[in-house]
Amino acid sequence: MTGGEVARVVRTNAGMCAVWQPEAFHFDEFVEWEDWATENQRLLESITEGTFIPVNVGGDGVFGVVVRWNASAALTAREEEYLVVSSEPYLFECRGSFAMGGLEEVGNDSLASSSPIPLASGRYAVTVFLIDWKADSRSVDALGKPTDTALPDLVVLFNKEATGPFRTRLETFDRP
Repeated sequence: MTGGEVARVVRTNAGMCAVWQPEAFHFDEFVEWEDWATENQRLLESITEGTFIPVNVGGDGVFGVVVRWNASAALTAREEEYLVVSSEPYLFECRGSFAMGGLEEVGNDSLASSSPIPLASGRYAVTVFLIDWKADSRSVDALGKPTDTALPDLVVLFNKEATGPFRTRLETFDRP
């Protein structure tokens, strides 16, 4: 499997970012999306099927997200240094691409941040990492603003699937 990386700014007003299989989600009407997105059971079914990975940040906002994939995708040493928490791996059943964005973008292929990203078909273990980028002096300038070399808020790693068990919870991270 060839590797890759993509970095995007992801916005959500629905309190959750996500990675999903674009082929699995097509909503003809807003009410269809709303029924899916607001019913935890339907979201959990999508997680269990391996078509939806919640990047549940617990609130609205704008987040820097890096997605990395290869034979053994890993955090960089700098990301590891500022790691806050990681998820257990989720199952992702890829049909040739993935999309990422805010929850409100799932099923809406016209939104820029959800443009599909090619990925070899197959089963992947996907782990999400929360990074405390503001604690890294190389990530912030004197005014506390992000620099061009700022770490992302979140890193999502796709590793060619091993065996489970896989996380099937809507909450991406366990709370202490």
